Amino acid sequence: MPQLMLSEEVYDRITQFKQVVEAVLEEPIDFDTYVELLLSRATDCMLADLLGAVDSDTLLASFQQLASKHPASVYGYVAETLKRGQEVIDQKTRAAMKRKIGFLTPGNK
Repeated sequence: MPQLMLSEEVYDRITQFKQVVEAVLEEPIDFDTYVELLLSRATDCMLADLLGAVDSDTLLASFQQLASKHPASVYGYVAETLKRGQEVIDQKTRAAMKRKIGFLTPGNK
């Protein structure tokens, strides 16, 4: 498993914040899963910060460009999502409650 070097200050903040996440999740979480959750959430937040203000036409054009470079992945994802239909919408609605406050375990994205 890869290792990360953190300052003592950041490590202390991460370690102490774990209790907040566990309070929100209402269950204990092991440290490795917790750190994976933090890093995953951080990348999602940073991407949202970058793309959140982009207009829908630009996002659509970007999605189309991504599809031209990775057609199997993008079109496969779109087809899978369309096939799952309402199930996907319901899962997103349930997940949105936890995502809204920023906490989802890696298996519940």
